[in-house]
Parts: sequence; C-alpha cells; structure tokens
Amino acid sequence: MDVSRINLMHTEDWAVLPHLSPAFDLDSWADQEARLIAERYAAEGERADVRKISRDLRVLAKDSATREPLGAFALYLSGLDTSVAVAEVDAVLPDETASEVTPQWMVDHLVSHDFGPPQIDRITLPLGPAVRIRQNITGEKKRLFGSRPVIRTLSFGVQPEGEKGLITLICSWTDPVLDEPLGGIMDTMAQSLTL
Repeated sequence: MDVSRINLMHTEDWAVLPHLSPAFDLDSWADQEARLIAERYAAEGERADVRKISRDLRVLAKDSATREPLGAFALYLSGLDTSVAVAEVDAVLPDETASEVTPQWMVDHLVSHDFGPPQIDRITLPLGPAVRIRQNITGEKKRLFGSRPVIRTLSFGVQPEGEKGLITLICSWTDPVLDEPLGGIMDTMAQSLTL
C-alpha cells in the first residue's frame, strides 16, 4: 500500500500539525498558525490569545510527533485558546508481528473496557470495509495528585479494496459535550479518506 497518497478532507477549524524534523522551525510555524487561527476567530466575532494558541500548538505537535502519524490535526473552535480535539491518520501494515491486519484486527487490538463496553460498528466507507469504534479510555495523570482524565475516542480502521493493511483515523477529546458533534465531524472525515 502506497501510504504517501493518503488524503482526507477537513474544515478550516482543523490546524494541520507538522511533521517535525531537526531543521523544522516549530516556534515560527506555531506563531504563524496561531495568528491564522486568531484571524479566523476575529472574523467570527471572537477574541483569541495568540500566545496561548501558539504554545498549545507546539505542545500538540511535539506530542503527536512521538507517535509519528502520517498526518495530524488539532481542532480549534472559535473563542477557545486550546484545541478541543486531536485527530491522527496513520497506516498499519502487516509485518512479522501481525501477518493479517484487518478491521477485526483493530477491534482485537484497540478496544478497551475502561468505562464499559465500547460501541463497535462495522461499516463500509468509500475506500473499503471498515470498523468504527467509539470508546472512553483512562488517560495519563497530569499531576502527582489528582485523578486520571477520561479520554473520549472515535477510531476508524478501513481496509482499502485490494490492499493489505489498514488506514486508521483516530480522534480524541476530553469534553463530553463534544461527543455528538465530533461523531458527525469524524464520520464525514472518514468518508473522505482516499488512497
């Protein structure tokens, strides 16, 4: 599977996180992207703290780089200085640890029962047969004292027709009020996946 051709459509509310290399100027990118987000907010009648958004973008880009996805996106809703969700696109290809990677493989390896049974739907996307998994998982502790956050996730694993392996689209967020709207947004993004 030629993963260099993976593409998907998204709205301008999503900031595309960069692939980090030693020569990449993360600070300049984050400052420029934060100014663009602030301009969009201003056009919508909202104010933005460019410094906070820039700092948030740097943190998200560094965090995403630790997983090395093929593509990563941060959702900025008008008036908020931090991202409300992160989505990542990647590919899982067969190797010596998994000779066959299918939507069922994703269910077997990704599903968590941290907060009850997940919602698992077998669906068909334009790209091929897929699985859609909506679940809540336990996040990492942010402070020495305090509870672990609940991370809400919506994951898609699609096996392109005639290909071996999966293209994954995984979105995570923490605010339960976003469950329904992000479900619709991510369904639309998954429908737009191309190879």
